[in-house]
Amino acid sequence: MLNLQYDFPTDIAKFPWTITDANLIRSLILYGPCKPDINFPVNNNGKRFSSSYYFLTTKSGTKIPRTWLCYSYNLDCVYCESCWLFADRSYGKFKWDWIYGINDWNHLSQSIQRHESSIQHLDAAKIRSIWVKNETIDASLEKQYTDEAVKWRNVLKRLIKIILSITAGNCALRGNEGSLKIKCATEGNFLRTVRLLAEFDPILNDILNDENQKIKYLSWSIQNELLDILSTELRHLICN
Repeated sequence: MLNLQYDFPTDIAKFPWTITDANLIRSLILYGPCKPDINFPVNNNGKRFSSSYYFLTTKSGTKIPRTWLCYSYNLDCVYCESCWLFADRSYGKFKWDWIYGINDWNHLSQSIQRHESSIQHLDAAKIRSIWVKNETIDASLEKQYTDEAVKWRNVLKRLIKIILSITAGNCALRGNEGSLKIKCATEGNFLRTVRLLAEFDPILNDILNDENQKIKYLSWSIQNELLDILSTELRHLICN
């Protein structure tokens, strides 16, 4: 996993040359590439790396980020994060150059151009794009599940409060007039209270009025379940 105490946690120098752990790859991608913007060291020829290489500048002056290009602070070299994480090592013409690192600053522009157009890099970039897209879909689904869980947690909190309020006065939730159906003239104290609060509470209002929402947690069986859970919890608290 990443050590966030480092100045540059995703620097390739801190990891193996080949990574197969999907969770580690995910962490590296989510944190972002190692692109320090510092006073880069000068080599014996008086040359140094420049952060301007992080971008491809078009003839019109537009700057396009080179998401793959990274600089290792520890190794004083640039490397390709896409090839490091996603290049096919079994490819017949696979080269380690842009994984081990490049520090020939005199010819860096030419090296970048050659690498950007290489089959190894293009294939790795495609795999990275697909991987990131799938991760985005997974994250979207995870958020959807989380939002759904939060929604129903909020619904149950309200229903429990309603049940506690009604039963605290020794009143029946349904009584003899109670009905198993929602929107009935004899629906009972529980559903009447839910309907009243729904006029002011958007969460309960959504549950009551969304016709596509088949599950509403308002049936008599759910009421009984909640009562059983509450009574069991109360007995547990008293006995312990």
